[in-house]
Order: sequence, then structure tokens, then C-alpha cells
Amino acid sequence: MCITEYDELRTFAEQREEGREEGVLDTLIGLVKDGILTIVDAAKRANMTVAEFEEKTGLKA
Repeated sequence: MCITEYDELRTFAEQREEGREEGVLDTLIGLVKDGILTIVDAAKRANMTVAEFEEKTGLKA
């Protein structure tokens, strides 16, 4: 394996993890908008403070 192949694999893994995190946030946003979860509960599930969750998602408690 050459260095460029290693960098490509690492970049792919990082992008995959970012995509997964975005998917989780999208799901939590939908659950909050549908009234199934509160912002407090969604923030806990995202391992964030309420302030972080609000800033990242644009939702307000």
C-alpha cells in the first residue's frame, strides 16, 4: 500500500463517520420537529449540551 492509498482510506473513513453523525442529527431533528423528542432528550442522544444542539441544528427549546 502506498501513502496515497492510505490517505484515501483515512479520508474515506473520516467522511463516512461525518456522514453518520449528520444522519443521526437529521433523525433527531425530525423527531424533535414531530414532537416525539424534546430538544433536551435529542441533545442527550447526540452527546451534546442543549446549547450545542441548538447551535448545530438551528432549533430552539
